[in-house]
Amino acid sequence: MKWKIISVGKPSFPWVREGLETYLKRVQPFAPVEMIQLKKGDAAAFNKVIGSAKVMALDERGKSFRTGALAQQVTEWELDSVREMAVLIGGSDGLPAEIRNQAHHCFSLGAQTLMHELALLVWMEQLYRIYTLKADHPYHRE
Repeated sequence: MKWKIISVGKPSFPWVREGLETYLKRVQPFAPVEMIQLKKGDAAAFNKVIGSAKVMALDERGKSFRTGALAQQVTEWELDSVREMAVLIGGSDGLPAEIRNQAHHCFSLGAQTLMHELALLVWMEQLYRIYTLKADHPYHRE
């Protein structure tokens, strides 16, 4: 399954850029990942790049998840022949309600509000963790 990680703006912090590069390299052996940074965070900008992908919105109002449960969900999507998953991360104002409401899934990284750059980095680490868990790699420990 291919992943499209769609976020608003380019990360401004060097440590975020470095972390994103690290996790992008780490996850590539498991699944192809395309990172798309939008200039504007409106619904039209998101819809333009989502295409035919199944949509997962990351939003503080979404359902929280344990890594193992999400790894199982990813396996189910793969077994259901989901070819492409778009993960949407809003900018400083979050995701437009229209986009959040049309998403197939809405997940939360936690109850607290995160700056969008940090949310993007946390998601990339979780994506890597999901695939290492699925591969029985020792990175993930519970």
